[in-house]
Amino acid sequence: MAGLKENCDSNLPIGLCVLANICGYTSNVIWFLVLLPQLVKNYRRKSTAGLSFIWASCNFCASLINLFFILDIDVPLFTRISGWYMPILEILMLFQFVLYSKASTTRKLLLVVVSSVVYSTIIALECTDAFGENTSSKMVWVSIVLWSVETYFQVVLNMKRRSVEGQSYISLGLSLMGKTTDVIMQFTLIMPMQYVFMTYFSSTLAYVNIIQLILYTQHGWYTKPAVSVLGLLLCIFVALLILRTSVVSIVCPIGISVFLVAGFIMTRRLRSKKSVLPPTSTTPKQSDNKVV
Repeated sequence: MAGLKENCDSNLPIGLCVLANICGYTSNVIWFLVLLPQLVKNYRRKSTAGLSFIWASCNFCASLINLFFILDIDVPLFTRISGWYMPILEILMLFQFVLYSKASTTRKLLLVVVSSVVYSTIIALECTDAFGENTSSKMVWVSIVLWSVETYFQVVLNMKRRSVEGQSYISLGLSLMGKTTDVIMQFTLIMPMQYVFMTYFSSTLAYVNIIQLILYTQHGWYTKPAVSVLGLLLCIFVALLILRTSVVSIVCPIGISVFLVAGFIMTRRLRSKKSVLPPTSTTPKQSDNKVV
């Protein structure tokens, strides 16, 4: 029972602290499982089409930096366990991108080399305390930025494809549950401020991804109610963020909205350009053959 009373906020009832710690352990279990359905789907399809490599790479880099951070601070056991486990799953995801890519061998090698240099640089900076004794605390802000933007690239790719077909629906469902329990934990317990902002950004974009799943699949009676509920929860996230930090944090949802609108406009312009492109030389010939 003592483990359920860690990092409690003295201003909140002890029952909420227990609930938040239970959510933390629940979230830890979910994150152990969340990428497995996606890895299995990729393996069965022998493809990572529909998935953003930038999303996967940002995710791994952020987890790698976060691993060094949690080694230097006092966090609940479930956070420490997740910090070790997630980079393993994410490196497997990156391996699938290379293995199943239809790009040339040269491009694959270039991708591996560039990625290896980036990951090695992160490890070197952390191990040598390149920025002083608090290197891990300073570097973790990089992971916050990466976790803040990682799902954005997947969301924009979904906008471009008008589909979430490449993503595992099971992984998306687990992500929804995991992000929800994360919000309850992070905004209830006394946690590093870095984690509070990280949870807000990552959870908000994860909810946007779920909204895409609802909108891009076959519509039903549940579509509007589900989107409305998710929208309401996003507003609650903003209120919790402001209560835990300050009113200045209102710039966070504004920033997310601006980038989402920009991504939407960008994808619309790309589709418009494709629609006005002149037909290829083969099109008239095929048409002529049909007429003849």
